Amino acid sequence: MKLLSEELEIERAINYFATSLVNQHTVDEILWDVTKNCIARLKFVDCVIYLLDEKKNILIQKAAYGPKNPRSHEIFHPIEIPVGKGIVGSVAQSGKAEIIRDTTHDERYITDDEVRLSEITVPIISDDKIIGIIDAEHPRKNFFKPKHLRILTKIAALCAGKINKVQIEEAYRKTEFQLIENNRKIAETKLLALRLQMNPHFIFNSLTAINNFILNNDAEHASRLLTKFSRFMRQVMDNSKTEWVSLQDELKALQIYIELEQLRFENKFELDLKISPELNREMIHIPPLIIQPYVENAIWHGLLHKKEGTAILSINCWKQEDMLYLQIEDNGIGRVASSNMNKNGLTSHKSHGLKVTGERLQILNQVYNVDASVNIIDLLFDDHQSAGTQVTLRMKIKRS
Repeated sequence: MKLLSEELEIERAINYFATSLVNQHTVDEILWDVTKNCIARLKFVDCVIYLLDEKKNILIQKAAYGPKNPRSHEIFHPIEIPVGKGIVGSVAQSGKAEIIRDTTHDERYITDDEVRLSEITVPIISDDKIIGIIDAEHPRKNFFKPKHLRILTKIAALCAGKINKVQIEEAYRKTEFQLIENNRKIAETKLLALRLQMNPHFIFNSLTAINNFILNNDAEHASRLLTKFSRFMRQVMDNSKTEWVSLQDELKALQIYIELEQLRFENKFELDLKISPELNREMIHIPPLIIQPYVENAIWHGLLHKKEGTAILSINCWKQEDMLYLQIEDNGIGRVASSNMNKNGLTSHKSHGLKVTGERLQILNQVYNVDASVNIIDLLFDDHQSAGTQVTLRMKIKRS
């Protein structure tokens, strides 16, 4: 009966340690949990765990409970023991656990915080290599029994397995983080390249218009357009320095661009701009030049070909919960008619900016997780004739 009772005691103790280790997620947590439970569960007076520093070939105290632990997760005067020295160092060298029934008769005994008369020392072995030591002392001679050795040997094995698992997981997380970081840097480089593609597009169109005014001896219009163009380019270059600009700065650049187009095309269309008062234009940030290509497309492919009525470009900005909405709407000829004109060679304007913007939005979602998307719908009258086009860009609100 006594033997059965001891076996049950050993099994319960091991199960207790195993269950407790499940909830530990770092090497430090594992070590402190084992030392704490050696005191609480096994009624030890003192328990210290050493880890091996392979480069220096020394054992370093990493966790302790008892007199060496005056405060949580703190060791009082931690010591280092060379492999081969003392009882702890000898076990680390031999890989064999030892029970010292009377330390006064063992010349290897090293006094740490105080002299104790019995000691048990068990190696922590992972992949056939010593990685640490569990060491406990007691002020009474012959305190440690074979059952303690069996329990600590099993605990050391559980500890080694858990440490190995945690280290593998940590290495995986580091590798995964590095991969994410490398992908982010690559994506940011692509974003910069895409932003830089936008500027020549603007420059070419605007300089062509200025040149036309000069060729037609319209110095006044050429001067006004050149002044507006220089303001626009200054704003664009300021905005293009970073991946995010304030909504205020982006809208400023957009309005200058629209004024440029109105000047180039002799006010052939009107602007209706609505910004929700709920939006803090200085605090909310968006990618620079993200709206302009859709505005340009509305003007060139919709409004400029409108034959009847007033051509109106409507821009509406608002928020809904944590999402920002930017809507561009025109009452132009619609996508079907515009597509037919392109096929028939009636317009030479290419929507290069839309393709670049689409690529930018994909990368922005990967890098910044802004959940950006674009929805384009054809507006129709009751008789199903085209009433224009509506583009809605939505993304998570990003604040400074």
